[in-house]
Formats: sequence, structure tokens, C-alpha cells
Amino acid sequence: MSVLAKVCGVMTPRDARIVDGAGADFMGVILSPGFGRSVDPGSAGEIYGAASARCVGVFVDAGPGEVARLGETLALDVVQLSGGEPPWQVAEIAASGPWRVWKTVHARSGLSIARAAARYAEVADGILVDAWDPSAPGGTGRTFAWAGTGGEVRGAIGSATFIAAGGMTPENAAAAIAALSPDVLDVSSGVESSPGAKDPARTSAFVEAVRTAAAGVAP
Repeated sequence: MSVLAKVCGVMTPRDARIVDGAGADFMGVILSPGFGRSVDPGSAGEIYGAASARCVGVFVDAGPGEVARLGETLALDVVQLSGGEPPWQVAEIAASGPWRVWKTVHARSGLSIARAAARYAEVADGILVDAWDPSAPGGTGRTFAWAGTGGEVRGAIGSATFIAAGGMTPENAAAAIAALSPDVLDVSSGVESSPGAKDPARTSAFVEAVRTAAAGVAP
């Protein structure tokens, strides 16, 4: 089984070099303002340029025109939509450029994660499942109940990419992969030495944990 590693919430070229040194497959930068790890779009190009990982731009309820403009300017490989974007808007953004689109859905008690994922399965290239926190759309360090979730999501999204996030760390990466069988495991706060600052040892340990665990999981 192949599982790729994504490090999100990267805020500086220094941290981008840490991600690069760890060998992560994807690097995410928060391009919408107003969040703890938001980055000014004017600085994002330097951050992306400091690493060879595929570039993910994270947006929260941004207009399709703004997403397309930044997607083109920053040569994004992936546009990640982490707000309340409806399916029609996801489809419009997907059609506006060569990037892949990942749509975040949140695992909330009492709500069907399969239904939430299926709503976007035909318009997004990937579905990212994250924990629910009313204070922020991601990067909170919260986890969600893994048992049964992977099968529900897989059944709902077909061949779309399944990205798992929410409280991931080097210590629990293997358990998350075993429980969820995602295509991509996504970390942010779990590899930080302080809010917004990536720790080199923890970032490398996370990527290594993903590689090792994925190699031991039967397809």
C-alpha cells in the first residue's frame, strides 16, 4: 500500500526546507487570511520555492476568481478547499486550472461522514477528512473516531484520493494508516515545536513513520 505524506501550515522558507529535508510529498500553505498559520500570498511563492514537494494551497471560503488567480500565480499542484464551499463552487474551481482539488469534510458527531464525502465525490479529485472544531477549520490537533471511518469514506468517494488529517503525529501515524488506509496522511501541529514552527526531528519522524507503516500494510 502506498501512502503519501503531507505537511501543512508551513509559514516560512526555513520550514519549507525542513519539509523538503524530511522528504514529504506535499506541502500546504494557508492562503486565506485570518487563521493562525495564514501566509500572505506575496510571501507564499518564496515558501513554495524552498521545497520540492508538491504545492498545496489551502483556501477557506475564498471566491473562485481569487483561488484561480493565486493558483495560477503560485503554480499550485493542489487547491485544498477547507470551508463551506458548495459542490458547484468546487466544480468551478476544478475547471479553472490544471490543479487537482481536494475538498475538506469534517467528522462531526451525529453526522454521516459518508454522506458529507459523497456530496463532493463527483466534483473533487480528493476528499480530506479532518476533525471538527468550531474555532478553526483545521490545524487544531484534534482527532476524530477512526473506527469504521476509512471504509465509509472509501465507499462514498470511489476512486477519489482519500486524505486523512486531524491530530496526526509521528507517534500515531502507523495506527492512523492501519485504521483508515488513506492515500495521504496530513500533519500540521503534530510536527511543531511551537505554534506555526515546524520541528525538523518531528517532521522527519512523521514522514518516516508514514513510509514504514505504509510498507507494512497489505493492499
